[in-house]
Amino acid sequence: MPGDESGTNARFGLSVDPWRCQGHMQCVAAAPDLFDYDDELSHATPLTESVEGAALSLARRAAAACPEHAISLTEGAEQ
Repeated sequence: MPGDESGTNARFGLSVDPWRCQGHMQCVAAAPDLFDYDDELSHATPLTESVEGAALSLARRAAAACPEHAISLTEGAEQ
C-alpha cells in the first residue's frame, strides 16, 4: 500500500549532510537508536544506512525535527 511505513517493501536510505548539520542533536533526541553525535566531526551521524517499518517512522520524525534539514531519506535503498 503506498505510504504504508510498516510494509516490509518500503526501505529508505538514511544519511546526514555533514555540511548542513550544526549539531543541534534533535535527531538524536527523536531517534537515539538511529543517530549519534560524533564529537570529533561535530555533527550527527546515522547508525544505519537504511531504515524500514517502525524505524522509518522514527527517521521521518527525526528529519522533521532537524532545524537545518540535514537528514535525507532516499526511497529504494538496498538491504
